[in-house]
This record gives sequence, structure tokens and C-alpha cells, in this order.
Amino acid sequence: MTNFNFITAQETYRALYYQLPKVLFTSPYYKDMSNDSKIAYAMLQDRCEASIQNNWVDEQNRVYFIFTRNELMDILGCKENKISKIKKELKDKNLLFEQKTPPKKLPNGTWHNTPNRLYLGKLEVSAEDVFMKKNNKEDIPESGKNPLSDISPSNSDSYGGGENPLSKETALNQHSSESGKKGGNLFYSSNPLDTNRHNIDTEKDHLQDQLLLDNFETIMKDNSIATFVPERVLSLIKTFSSSYSEAQKTVQTIHNAKAKAEKDAQTKIIFEDLDIYDLNAEQELYQTLLKAYQKQKTEKVENIQNLIFVYVKNWFIENPIAAKQQAESSEELPTVSLHDWTSEV
Repeated sequence: MTNFNFITAQETYRALYYQLPKVLFTSPYYKDMSNDSKIAYAMLQDRCEASIQNNWVDEQNRVYFIFTRNELMDILGCKENKISKIKKELKDKNLLFEQKTPPKKLPNGTWHNTPNRLYLGKLEVSAEDVFMKKNNKEDIPESGKNPLSDISPSNSDSYGGGENPLSKETALNQHSSESGKKGGNLFYSSNPLDTNRHNIDTEKDHLQDQLLLDNFETIMKDNSIATFVPERVLSLIKTFSSSYSEAQKTVQTIHNAKAKAEKDAQTKIIFEDLDIYDLNAEQELYQTLLKAYQKQKTEKVENIQNLIFVYVKNWFIENPIAAKQQAESSEELPTVSLHDWTSEV
């Protein structure tokens, strides 16, 4: 402990902090947001003062931010795909508004794309959020009392307390031995294994897989998975998948198809930003996948994953990547001077 650098009461003012609004964690409306998005909101909110200093205030006295994607990656400390997910989540909660800015014409005649304006939205705070109910006195542990002392032995393992807590493996084995039985202590039973254990486990596995498949869109949109596949497309995948693992494999196939298309075309794209090229990427990807499933229903398809890979890869090359390449080439066209050749004889 001699090397531990303790914070003293006189030194706390030296540190600078981002302010995380409590409502982001207490309001039912914001609770389901990822922690990354909540932190991003706090960091952007902290930048409001810098925006005012930079005179980033529009005609309606609204504060905005001007950041390139690389600057946002640096500010928030995350990669490109994560930035897109954070922006989408904040937009879904009306906490971020993005206004497109038209390209500027440079003196040399070329056009230059400028970063979009980003506006931060106000948090919705209800009366319940402001006037939080105080905890009951009995819910607050007395000073010096171990808050885990009243936990029963069957629950002690969850909190790390108890004199001889069961290991996870032991607890699971003993819990399994009591599947389908009523009463008794699940963790301390010595009854023999059920002879129908295999059938029970098979049925249980099926129910578990079905539960995962039923919640496929929610699971795949979790921040830790980082998939660009839109929720509507995920719903289509779930409909045509017989298991959770099959649905998961289809999402991976789409990611692989995008990566192969980018590698072949030597062009990287961000799916969430394809609307700047006047593409309805979500609808077009949905139709591409639906075409593959339709073919599977009407013709003999040896491997649906191979078919999806080919369809999706071709779509990325022929539409989003082609649109981006065309936009970039039009921006880089050299200025051609006009010469009146009729004046020369």
C-alpha cells in the first residue's frame, strides 16, 4: 500500500471531470442506452463551451459542433464502426441531430466536402426523475454492519460471501440434478440424476435456442457486437432462420461479403453514411437478401450462405462502392481551361 496514491480532500479540485447526467441511468427512456453513448453525450456536452468560443452558433442561437469522423474517433476514443453506432443511438433518443452541409467550391474550381453540423439535444427530465424517492431507512445498512450478513447460504455464492461458497461448476451440476423437481434446496440436494436427463436437456436446449432466436434483433444490436446490419434486415434473417446459430452465421456472411467487396474495389465504406450518396442502403440490402431467400424457396440451393455472400458482395460493389467512387472522382476532376481555337489561323 506504500505506493498507492491516495486522493486527499485538499486535492480533489485539481482534476477535471466529465459530468454524466443521472437521468441517463435512472430514466426508463435512457436506461437501455449503451454506456458508450452515455459517455459520448457527456463528452460532447462538455464541448459546448468550446463551440461557443469557436462561434459555432447558428442563426437561431443553437450551439453546434463541427467534427470530422477522425476527430470524433479521437475525442471519443473509439473506432469508425463504433462512432456510427453511437451516433445512431443518440439520434434514436433525440439527443443528436446531424445537419448536412453542402460542399464548398474552392478558388481553384474544385469542390470540397465539409463536415456536417452536429447538434446536441436536451435530456428529457420528468418530475419523477427530479424528485427521487428516498431509500427506506431499513434498506440502508447500519454503520459497521456487513450488508451480506443476512444473505441465505443458497444466495451467498452470487455475492462472493458465505463461509464455504459453492463453485459455479458444482452449483450448476447440483442445480441440474434437480431439474423438473419441486421443493427442496437446489444447491444442497443429494438426489440421483434423472434417468430422462438427456431428453430434458435436449428440450431445454431447443427452448433456449428459440428464446435467443426470438430476441435476435435485440441481441445483435447490442453495443458489444458492433454490426452494421439494420434491425429490419435482422428481422428478415430471423424469419428465414431455423436456429439462432444459423441467423448469427448469416450476419457474419454479410460482414464477410462487405469486406470482400471493399478489398476487391480497394474502397472502404461506412454503411450508416451511405445516405449521403442518395442510397436507401437499408431497403436495398433488405431486397438483396430477400432475393436470395426467394431463390432458396423456388429453386434448389445447395448452400444458402454462399448464395447470400455472392448477392450481397455484388450489391456492395455495384451500388454503395460505385456511388462513392463516382462521387470522389467528380470531386477530383481537373479544371479544364477553355480556349478559342477559332481565333487562331
